[in-house]
Amino acid sequence: MKRSHTQPSERGQALVLMVLAMVALLGFTALAVDGSMLYSDRRHAQNAADAASLAGGGAAGKYFEINGVFWSNWSCSGSVAAAMQEAEDTAISIAAHNGFTIDDDISDNHGVKVICGEDNSTSWPDRYIEIVTKLTKETSTAFVHFVYDGPAVNTVEAVTRVRPRMPLAMGHAIVALNRSGCSGNSNGVLFGGSSETWINGGGVFSNGCLDGDGGFILNVSGDGAGIHYAGEASGMTGANMPPVRTDPLPEDSYQVPEPDCSSLPHRTQSGSVLQPGVYDSLRLNGGSLTLNPGLYCITGANNAIKISDGTVIAHGVTLFLTNPNSDVTISGGVHHLSAPERSPDPSPAIPGILIYSKAVGDVGVKLVGNGDSSYLGTIYVPRGDIDVSGGNDTYPTFNTQLIGYNVKVTGNARIDINFNGAQNYAHPPKLELYK
Repeated sequence: MKRSHTQPSERGQALVLMVLAMVALLGFTALAVDGSMLYSDRRHAQNAADAASLAGGGAAGKYFEINGVFWSNWSCSGSVAAAMQEAEDTAISIAAHNGFTIDDDISDNHGVKVICGEDNSTSWPDRYIEIVTKLTKETSTAFVHFVYDGPAVNTVEAVTRVRPRMPLAMGHAIVALNRSGCSGNSNGVLFGGSSETWINGGGVFSNGCLDGDGGFILNVSGDGAGIHYAGEASGMTGANMPPVRTDPLPEDSYQVPEPDCSSLPHRTQSGSVLQPGVYDSLRLNGGSLTLNPGLYCITGANNAIKISDGTVIAHGVTLFLTNPNSDVTISGGVHHLSAPERSPDPSPAIPGILIYSKAVGDVGVKLVGNGDSSYLGTIYVPRGDIDVSGGNDTYPTFNTQLIGYNVKVTGNARIDINFNGAQNYAHPPKLELYK
């Protein structure tokens, strides 16, 4: 008897495979077409969020500058609150310009929020406002809706931080950057002899040693007054308040860009009135000398600037010593020197910088006291010494900031410093796309 065999039918399998292939092809098409649209829309939204946030930060920074908002007078009310409103209004306006209508509510991921912040986790508070912008954009898709029912949405965020103008070296009037310990009255800040130093505002800071030797007097008062050190202190019995140990200064708090001398003509000292330019040296021993406002780049080494007698009038000047072996000595006569103001722009001179020296080691700036001297602006010698000494008064040295690798006040010199951070060098407002 014959047994019959039934074979399974393979009809329709090709159709199933074609359908599956079409689904896969549709998925790849959706990924290629709609994915590109989603990515493009996300980039558009992110660019718009960044632009709105940055524009708000720029408006706040401008408001800080116009209305005198500084790190030292920071408060989340008053002018800072007004700057925050400027930031919010500007962010909303720029977002609208780029096709996004937003408000001051970010809970729906479609708005702007401005926050007043202060980070006190270190010895040096970070003060800023944050402009948080969130945007949401829905993309019209061509294929994705066949396999996904929900909306195709991109949500993006941008965060800008803007910090106010910050005084150099956190607003201290006398600063030593040397981090070495005390060693024979040679490192850091030294007050010696019968010197008198009266500081109204700002105070004293040493990154390393703070040393007193002799019958000196140090009186610190006013806004921001204090005596601080980051290494060790000794012999400070002549101070009107006890020194406080703290963290070293942040490096970016005391860095100043070098002036650009490239556009200045080379000149020689001739006559009693000088123009800005590049000089080998500036010297005076009797007579008078007037420096017109601007940048003076001094290239010589020993005695690059030496004033031993006579009268020097120099208002609105930056004296930049480019040679690491250069030194400045002002020891006699009448001298009234002031740094440029911020407005109008004194470029290539630096607003608030009176003397900028690249001196290295025990060369730098020496001010030997006399009875008729005034200095307005920061004296900045980050790798060399500043030495104030003499048998007569060097006051009034108002609005002066002394920043050196080491700073020494000795003899029986007197320095009166009415420190105002707004009139010395200060870092401009800082704008940062934080996220």
